[in-house]
Amino acid sequence: MTLAFFPQGFHGCFKFCPTGFFLTKFPHVTKHSWRMHKQATTRVGDTTFAPLFASKKEIECELPCLAELPTPTPTPTQTQQKAKAGARLYKVLSPWPDGWTQSLDFWCWRKRSCRDCVSLLVMFCGKVLVALVLLLNQCFALWRYKTNSMPYSIFSTRTTIHLEYTGTGFTEWETPAVCSVGNKTSKTTVMNCANQGTHRIRPLVANQDPELEERFLFVERSSDCFLWYLQSNSVEGDDSQHIQIWIYDPENSSPSELEQTAGLPSMNSKTLSMQFISMGQEPVFQSIINHVQYFPKTSEQEGVWEIKIPHISQNMFMTIKGNSVAFQDCFIADYTFILSYSKLYLVDNPDWEPLGSESPEYILYDWPPCFPASIVAVSFWETLFTKDSFNTSQKVRAPRGYMPRGYYNKVTSVAMVDEGLLFLIKGKIYLRRDDLFSHLDSTLGIPDNVLGIGTRTWCWPDYKSREGLELSQMVMWTKSEVYVLYSHLKFNLLATAEDLLKRMRLSPSMESSMTVKYVTYTSDPTGIAILIAMYFGNKNDSLYLVSYNEDSYEWILEDFEMFVPHNRRVSVLFMFSALPNFVIWDDYSVYYSYRNHSKTGFLETKDGLHNLSAATMGSTIHQVFIDYYGNALIKMYNNVMLYFKIEITDVEILHQWTKEDDRCLIIINPSEDLFLLTFNQGTTTLSEYPLVLELYSSTFKSNIQCPYMLFESSIYFNNVYMDKRTELTFWCQVVYPENLGLFSIVEVYGPKILKEKRSTSYEIALGICTKNLTVTLYQDVKYENVENYYQLQEENTGHMMIQLRPSQFSKICPLSSQAVHVFVGCFPQRHIVVKEYDYDECKKENITYTIEKEFLRGNATENKNVSFDTQKNGCPLRISMRSSFHPTLLLYDADVFVEEVTTNFIVREIHGRMDFTFNLTMKESGCVNEAQTWDSMLEKNKYLPIEEVWGPQNYKDCFTYSVGKPGDLSKPYEILNMSNKNFIIFNNPHLGMYVFEIKILDPNYSFCNLKAIFAIETFGETPKTDTLLVVLFLGILIFVFFACLIGSYFQYLKIFRKFIYEPHLGAKREY
Repeated sequence: MTLAFFPQGFHGCFKFCPTGFFLTKFPHVTKHSWRMHKQATTRVGDTTFAPLFASKKEIECELPCLAELPTPTPTPTQTQQKAKAGARLYKVLSPWPDGWTQSLDFWCWRKRSCRDCVSLLVMFCGKVLVALVLLLNQCFALWRYKTNSMPYSIFSTRTTIHLEYTGTGFTEWETPAVCSVGNKTSKTTVMNCANQGTHRIRPLVANQDPELEERFLFVERSSDCFLWYLQSNSVEGDDSQHIQIWIYDPENSSPSELEQTAGLPSMNSKTLSMQFISMGQEPVFQSIINHVQYFPKTSEQEGVWEIKIPHISQNMFMTIKGNSVAFQDCFIADYTFILSYSKLYLVDNPDWEPLGSESPEYILYDWPPCFPASIVAVSFWETLFTKDSFNTSQKVRAPRGYMPRGYYNKVTSVAMVDEGLLFLIKGKIYLRRDDLFSHLDSTLGIPDNVLGIGTRTWCWPDYKSREGLELSQMVMWTKSEVYVLYSHLKFNLLATAEDLLKRMRLSPSMESSMTVKYVTYTSDPTGIAILIAMYFGNKNDSLYLVSYNEDSYEWILEDFEMFVPHNRRVSVLFMFSALPNFVIWDDYSVYYSYRNHSKTGFLETKDGLHNLSAATMGSTIHQVFIDYYGNALIKMYNNVMLYFKIEITDVEILHQWTKEDDRCLIIINPSEDLFLLTFNQGTTTLSEYPLVLELYSSTFKSNIQCPYMLFESSIYFNNVYMDKRTELTFWCQVVYPENLGLFSIVEVYGPKILKEKRSTSYEIALGICTKNLTVTLYQDVKYENVENYYQLQEENTGHMMIQLRPSQFSKICPLSSQAVHVFVGCFPQRHIVVKEYDYDECKKENITYTIEKEFLRGNATENKNVSFDTQKNGCPLRISMRSSFHPTLLLYDADVFVEEVTTNFIVREIHGRMDFTFNLTMKESGCVNEAQTWDSMLEKNKYLPIEEVWGPQNYKDCFTYSVGKPGDLSKPYEILNMSNKNFIIFNNPHLGMYVFEIKILDPNYSFCNLKAIFAIETFGETPKTDTLLVVLFLGILIFVFFACLIGSYFQYLKIFRKFIYEPHLGAKREY
C-alpha cells in the first residue's frame, strides 16, 4: 500500500464525489499551508491517498465528479490538451460506480524551480510523521462490547456489558445516566444499565467526531437470566453425540464456564442446577428440523443431565428447552446449537510442507452444509482443518517434493467431501485424506485445466432422494466442461461446450466465444446452476444461466441475462428459498435476482451507490455469507461489514468490529452464532459477532421500522411429501399495528397438479391487527378404472415450491419469508410391514424345504426345493393349521409409523403354492359381478411378468354392475382389507411353509408400489404316511388283539374247570 501526500507547494482543491473518491487540481502557488481533511484516507486500487491541501478557503474545482464524467476515460483530444499545458498524467486503477474497473486520469500542474523541489522535500519528510500518526489514529481506532454470555443471548438490565476501546486519543466513555460505568476513563471497563430501552454509548476521542463511534444498544428487561451449559464429545466408532448439560448464571459463574471450556459445573452452577431439579425442571432436546424430541436423564454427578443423540442430518439444528420453572423470578433461556460431526480423519504431518493461498488477503474456505462446524480454511501461512468451529484445529500439509516448489502457495480453491479434502492448485486437483496426499489425474476422468470447484451450499436433512438416485457432492468446471463428483471419488462429465450451446440455442461454432464462468448448487436440493459467459467481440461478456435437475435430468435456460466486463471474475450464491433467489458479485458490486428473475438489480447503499468498494474506503469484496433465515453479510477485505436480507435491495453499512488489516472469515460456531475467525501467521482466534445488536444500532438513526410485530406459520419442515389422499393444510399469521394493511402472501410455483382452498380470518384489538390465512392443498384425481394408469400418475406428480412472506417487510425484520418444497409423488422410504411379523429377532440362517408338485400351480412335474433367507425376509410366523390368518398392514415412512392400512390388498405365494384358500366367497363378500382372482388375471395377462399381472394399474371392483361381468360367485374372494373379515385358510392337513408377497391393490391409495414379503409356517397336524404301512400296522394290531382274546379264553377255562368236576373241595377244607 502506497501513501501519497501532496506537499505545501501544491495549493489546490479537492472535489469529493458521492462515491468517496476525488479529483484534484493544483495550481502553483508560493504560500505554504497544510491541513488534514476529515476523510483521512481514500483508497483507490492499491494506492491510499491522504488528502492534505493548503488553503484557508476551498477553491472551486473545475473538474467534474467521477460520477459526472461522461466516459470512463478521457478522450485523446483532452489528453493532448493537458499535455500541451504541461500537465503530468497519473493513472490510477479505480472502481467506477457501475461496479467495473476503469482507468482514471489525475492531473497535477507542475510549475516549480529546483529551490522549490528542495523545500518541498524537506517539508515532506517532516509532515510524513505527523500524517502517519493521524492516519493510525483514524484507521485503527475501534471499540467493541461483549457480555458474559458468549452468544449475546441475554442482553438485559441484569447483564454486565464489557466495553473495550482499541486505538489512541481515548478520553472517556459517554453513557446515559441510567447506565453505570466502572471507570469512564479506562479503555476497558464494565457497564450496567438499570432501565430498559435504547442507550447511546460512545467513546470520546481527541480530534474525532463522536458520532462516528456511537452505538445504540437496546437493553431489555428480560425474565431469562440463566443459560444451559452444553458439553459434548463424540467417540470414534459411535454414531451418536455424548452430551452433558447443566444450568449456569452468566453473572455468577467460573471463568472456565464463561470461556466455554469447563468440564464440570462450578459450585454455583451445581447448586443452581440442583435447585431447579428439586423444583421439577426436566429439559428436552428438540430438533428444529423435524421436531423430534430427546429426553436426557440426570447423571450420577450432581446437577448434570446427560444424553446421547444420534448423528443424523435431521438433528443438525437442536434446541434445549426447559419447562416453565422459575427461581427468584428468573427462567432459563432456550439454547440452540448445531450438532455437527465429521468422520473425516487426517494424520498430522508436521514435517510436510504448508499449503497456502497466493496472498495474505486471500482466505479460502469450505464446510459441508449439514455439518457447518467442520471447516477447512486456507490462509497465506497454513491450511487448517477443524471439527468444532476452530475451538481446536490441525494443520493440513503436503509432502515435501511431491509438487513443484511454487505450487504449495498456489491453492486457488478448496472443497470438503466425504472422501477427504480436495485442493485446486494450478488447474490440478489434489486429495488429502488420512496420511495420503495424491494428485487426481485423468485416470479418474479429471482434466488438468480445472478453473473451479464447489460443494453444496444448503443442507436438506429431511429430503429423501428416490430409489436409485444419488445426488452429487461437488461440481467442477473447466472453460468448456462441467463435471460432478459422487461418492467414492466417482467423477462424471455433466456437460460439454456443445451441450451447453445447444441448451442456449446457439451454434456449436461459437465454442471459442463461450466460457463456463461459475457453477454452483441452487436452493433446490437437486439443482445445479451453470453461469456461462459469451464474448461477442465488445468490451463486455454476456452472462447466461442454465440450470440442471439431477432428479428429472432436465435442462432449463433461465430467463436471465447480464453484462460484465470481459474476463471479469464473478461468484454466485443461491439463497435458501423456494424460488431461485441468488446474488452475483465481483470485487466491487453485488447483483441480485429475486422472485424467479422478476426483480433484479445492484445492491445499493443508502446514498444510491452500488459500487460497494467506493462506500468502504476502496476495499473489495472478500466473502458473502447468507444464513438459513435470509440474513446476509458482505465482508470486505478491510473487514467492513454490509448487511442485506433476502428480497431487500439496499445494504446497511455496519459498525467496524475488527481492525481493517486483520485477516478474517465469517463462520458459524456450534451454538449457531456468527463468529469472526482471524488468521495470524498460521494461528487463529475467535471473536463473537452480535449481528442483531449491530444491525439495530446501525439502523437506529435511519428510523427503519419493521411493519409487522409477528409473522409465523405452522410449517416447520423445509420439505413436504404428498401422496394420494394427502392434504397439506397450513396457516400463516401476521400481527401488525392498525392501519398498515398487511397480509400474508402464499405463492405456489411449479406444475399445476394441486388444487387449493384458502380462508382468511381477521381480528383487531387495542390497535393491534391479526390476520390468519389458512391454505389447504390437495389432489382429487381418480385413478381407478383408467386405461393409462401410469401416464396419469406421471402427469400428477412433480416438485412444487411454496413461498410464505408478508406483504411488507424491512431489513430489520426477523424471518421475513419461508421456503417450502412440496414433492407430490412417492416418498422414497415409504413401505408397508405386516403387524407382529418379526424382521429381526430370529436366527439369521436360511431355511430350506421342499414343496410337493401336487401343491404347485400350473401342473408341475417335479417337487420344488426352496431356500428362505431370514436375513432378508424376516422370521416366519408359526400358525396352527386349525386357525385362519388375516394380515394387518402398517404403513411406515422410513422408521416413522404413519397409519394402519385400511384399503384393499392381495396376497400371492411367491413359489407357486396353491394349497390354501379364503373363507369368504364372492357372493358372501357382496359382489354383483365376478371378482378378479389370480387364476383369471394370469389367464388374461399370460405374457406379462408376474409382478404386473395384477395390481392397482388394472384393478376393477366387483360391486357395481357397470364394471365386470356376471359369473360364478361361489368362488373364493381373494381380496382382503381391514374390515371385510376375509381370512386365509389352509385346506390340507399337513405341515407347510408359505412365503407370501402382499401388495396394495387400491389405485387411489399411494403413488408407491407398496408390497412386502412375509412367511407362515404351519404346525399341529402329523404328516400323511404310506397306506401299506398303515394296513400292515393294523393287521398286526388285530392279530395281537385276537391272540390275546383267545389266550385269555383258554386260561379262563383252565381255572374254572376244577370247580365243575370237584364241587365239594371248598366244603371239605372247612372241616
